[in-house]
Amino acid sequence: MMRGIERQFFRALGLIALAAALAGMYLPVLMTFVYSFNASRIGTVWTGFSLNGYGELFQRAELWRALAASCSIAAVASSISVAAGTMAALGLRRWRPRMRALAQSVLALPLVTPDVIIALSLAMFFSALHVQQGWGTIVASHCVFGISYAFVVMVGAVHDLDETLFVAALDCGATPWQAVRRVIIPILAPSLAVAWLFVFALSFDDFLITFMTKGPGNDTLPIKIFAQMRFGIQPQTSALFVVLFLATLGGAVVTTRLTRRREPAL
Repeated sequence: MMRGIERQFFRALGLIALAAALAGMYLPVLMTFVYSFNASRIGTVWTGFSLNGYGELFQRAELWRALAASCSIAAVASSISVAAGTMAALGLRRWRPRMRALAQSVLALPLVTPDVIIALSLAMFFSALHVQQGWGTIVASHCVFGISYAFVVMVGAVHDLDETLFVAALDCGATPWQAVRRVIIPILAPSLAVAWLFVFALSFDDFLITFMTKGPGNDTLPIKIFAQMRFGIQPQTSALFVVLFLATLGGAVVTTRLTRRREPAL
């Protein structure tokens, strides 16, 4: 009987912890959804239902320019990071175990390094080399952590890759490039897509490293929203959040399907 009571107690405790975690994660999201339909120009004061926030959103050219900048930076940084991370995973596969473990630790180091250290280091590095900060320095900075995340995703996929498939393609008359393009890349495609979306989300969302390496202008969306926060959260900002959240949700669904496709059928 005591075991039954103890089991029920821990089950209830687990449900309470789960409910608290879900509430902390999604109640702010739900609140932002609701206040995106607020008629007031001050986002935290509810005065009535209105779609003005969505109407005015499409008239805020500066927000869309910042969104375009964030998307372009994230797309380029994620593409470079995934390419470099995949090549690193493929190259390290043939290294000796001890040297491979050391190289993997070095590549994964940015994952555990605080962003403030990376941001200050990169800002000082560009300043010491007299590099004009702008779009290019932001992309290069995002690649610093993007390559690490892409490598962590791809190293597992490369580890499961059957090298005999590449050799078989060569035996069938394919050139090395054709073997890579028609055999290796299709096999790694789900992991490549997951890594690309992962790095894209991190780059798109980054604030501190971008702020320290962007120079004058070149505002991304997180920086633009932060600059507007001193005037309060406006309904247009909440409406933009809803649009981005739905887009992110769609990306998460695609990523989940790609991940499940990689799992072998039982």
